[in-house]
Amino acid sequence: MADIENGQDRPETPLDALGIMASQQAILGPNLRQVEMYTRRGLLSLLWHEPDAADQKVGVVMVGGAMGGTLGPGDSLFHALGEALVSVGIPSIRLSYRKPNDMDSCCVDTAAAVQLLVGSGADAVVIMDQQGMVENVINTQTPGLNALQKLVGSYWIDHTAIDSKKKVAALLNPKDAEESHRWRQINILMADGSSLPLMMSTIQVYKDNKIIAVGKDLRNLANLQQRLVEAQQAIETDYLRLRFAEARYKQLFDLSLTAHVILDGNSFKILEVNPVANELLSDSGKKLLGKSLAEFISMDDFPKFQDILNSTRNTNLAKKIQLKLTKSLTSVEFTANFLREENQTVFLINLTPYSQTKNVDHQSLPSQLLLNAIDSSADSFVVTDPQGTILSANKTFLKMIHLEKREQVIGESFDNYLGRSNIDLKIILNNLKDRDSVNHYATTLVPNESSDVCDEVEISAVKAQLDGMPVVGFSLRRIGPRITQRNRSSDDDVKKTAHKLTELVGRVPLREIVSETTDMIEKLCIMSALDLTMNNRVSASEMLGLSRQSLYIKMRRFGITEPSSPEDI
Repeated sequence: MADIENGQDRPETPLDALGIMASQQAILGPNLRQVEMYTRRGLLSLLWHEPDAADQKVGVVMVGGAMGGTLGPGDSLFHALGEALVSVGIPSIRLSYRKPNDMDSCCVDTAAAVQLLVGSGADAVVIMDQQGMVENVINTQTPGLNALQKLVGSYWIDHTAIDSKKKVAALLNPKDAEESHRWRQINILMADGSSLPLMMSTIQVYKDNKIIAVGKDLRNLANLQQRLVEAQQAIETDYLRLRFAEARYKQLFDLSLTAHVILDGNSFKILEVNPVANELLSDSGKKLLGKSLAEFISMDDFPKFQDILNSTRNTNLAKKIQLKLTKSLTSVEFTANFLREENQTVFLINLTPYSQTKNVDHQSLPSQLLLNAIDSSADSFVVTDPQGTILSANKTFLKMIHLEKREQVIGESFDNYLGRSNIDLKIILNNLKDRDSVNHYATTLVPNESSDVCDEVEISAVKAQLDGMPVVGFSLRRIGPRITQRNRSSDDDVKKTAHKLTELVGRVPLREIVSETTDMIEKLCIMSALDLTMNNRVSASEMLGLSRQSLYIKMRRFGITEPSSPEDI
């Protein structure tokens, strides 16, 4: 920049006015460094006292008299004062003028020292009048902050995000000094639509009617926070996936026709047991958890019981023997598998009565036993053909729809009993074309025409073969309280969004508010349809009454990205 002292163009900052040709610095001791700036009109020397952790609310610039000098009057007063200030966390600069007897030059030197002190530890300094009109922006070498120059000649508050405007107003018109020095995150709007996060505080210079805002770049911190959020979301997704897998395996464990027992690897105590094993081992439905399985083994076969568990543990190979149980001395085929978990070893025990291993029609037994287990389940089960026509249903399902006889539903479409008729069943069956199962699909179960009460349920579906015929099995579970809570949260979100929109009244024309509201509702509906259809865009477009192409266009417009389904290819 041109030199103001030579009457050329006006420079942007005092440092620019110096016309610095070169500079160097040296560390003189703890918290003290010397800075020398070589200019066309002499050498500017600074002694800079910097505490280890200055809060930058207060700083001191010390200047000499007509004779200049950095030691000051009164037996090195400036040096002693600098040492005292740095001990309480206040930075200071001792200044030696280039031309001590030149008033203009001394003013430029002092202003440059103030600029250095204010800008130390800051990434940007904004100088404004008392109304918030930006007069100058001083940037450090931090990349990406040159865009702040656009603030010059306009009001600071006009370039901030909506959530930052109240903070800016508080910094410009503080209630007290403490309020002024308070650090706040201010988001500056960029030309590309992004925002620049800065941690900012202000200094009121009442003598010159100026406000100085000091800013620290928060982009690195914001990026770190974003990565942490993404990591947390990934963890939550994995956790939900594990929960769903655990629920599926737990259901298979409980519905298995074979008696399963899980034992502690050291104590042989029962950790888990399925209903079939509970009935096989226990009298009168007594609880088995925490008891030793040895209590249920005949004393004559107890040595064999110990040998098979020890042998299985040592070889990690499944072992099979015949044992007698204490309950009616029933003979069972005892199969042991040894499993190692993170901090625990367990045995998976299978118990099969010999009456079920011999002289049994293996073609008819599995189907019959499965139907018996499903019919007595506490959850509702429905079996349909691939088109959704009901082939069978258990007692729990009949009770939920207020019917007494199974014949009343056989041959009916399962869709007749779902809340979103012609939608729910179609979505589930479409998803089953591309995967083996569908889990946790939320809808309502509609009873017969004589009832007005609807149960909110969660449906899981799976493809299967029954006697060589393809079928679809549906499991229904009541989830009313959970759905109610979710709906309550959705209502809260809508209220918050509506409140934000009302804040725009008076700032933004009504036409723009209405347009934004329409776009918001349209986006929410599309996201909800994708969520309900488990990202099946064909089903989502049908639910919304849109063509597939129109749905894709709107998704791209709103920036909605979902995993592509096979129908999208």
